[in-house]
Amino acid sequence: MSEKLLYAANMLASKCWRSQISSEKIQEIVVVKWDEIGDMVTAVHVFEIIKVYAPHARLTLLCKPFVGSLISANPHIDKIVHQTSELPSRADVWVELRGTWETFWLSLWRTKKVRLDRGRVRFLQRGQQPHERITNFRIVEPLVGDLAWSVKPLIIEEADKQTAQSVLIELLGEVNSTKFMVVHPGGRSLLRRWPGSRFAEVVKKIYKKQGLKSVIIGTPDESELIKSIVQDSDGAGVAWITTSTLGVFAAVISRAELFLGNESGPLQIADAMGVKSVALFGPGVKDVFYPQTDESKIIHHILDCNPCDQIHCSRPNNKCIDLIEVTEVLNTFTK
Repeated sequence: MSEKLLYAANMLASKCWRSQISSEKIQEIVVVKWDEIGDMVTAVHVFEIIKVYAPHARLTLLCKPFVGSLISANPHIDKIVHQTSELPSRADVWVELRGTWETFWLSLWRTKKVRLDRGRVRFLQRGQQPHERITNFRIVEPLVGDLAWSVKPLIIEEADKQTAQSVLIELLGEVNSTKFMVVHPGGRSLLRRWPGSRFAEVVKKIYKKQGLKSVIIGTPDESELIKSIVQDSDGAGVAWITTSTLGVFAAVISRAELFLGNESGPLQIADAMGVKSVALFGPGVKDVFYPQTDESKIIHHILDCNPCDQIHCSRPNNKCIDLIEVTEVLNTFTK
């Protein structure tokens, strides 16, 4: 069934429960965030504000296994689970930041007092989507009211920081500063990916002009792309093709002076860690995942066909991501 139908079902179901409750009456909270890397990063502040409102309640988060290491050290989450069988049998508050049909049906039986969901907010914001951090806050706003919130860096496990230090020493030698750039040329959709040859050209020219070496990062399924960029960079870039946890990934990115990449989870990690970014957008929706860090730059040529499904392109010989020129990217480094 489609995502829109799930949103509609959630919106109707939530009308059967209250959206507010005194914090003293809350003992058990379930938050469902069955989502990807960047989506999780833009929801971290929600866990904190829920616990500020109900500090004595236990918060259980259901998320995909591979994103767990990003929030494993978060002090506002009492328990992280990856299977619905591990969820509490009853919850005073159930929040569907991003759920599934399974969690939808489960919530109908296990929610005692308050149920909040993404569908209601997406309906109210239709055609005018703000940044994803705002959307995530608005989901829980009926419960927490006008409590102030802010974005704080991801909390990284000490072991992940130490592993990241070892990785950087292996790649760059002694690392006593942040004098390197992280480049992530991948993207979940091929339509989000700026050509590898252009990344290589930027990496070479930044190294020549600023002496800033690049660490080209990605997973094994991106290895061919990463190796081709390193090969074409004339020694200005090194490859880090890794299966490390996202905690280590975040720790490496946090050490960088700059981040360059497409719309992706690593871009959101860089933004959350306060790393100045040059973000390249193609078919993505305007504003929703733009980096918020001071001095970050966004390059986004928004065409009439935007947004699209990011699978089928109506102009395959002149894709929106390909409209970004190398000089356009290089100019952001001099501003």
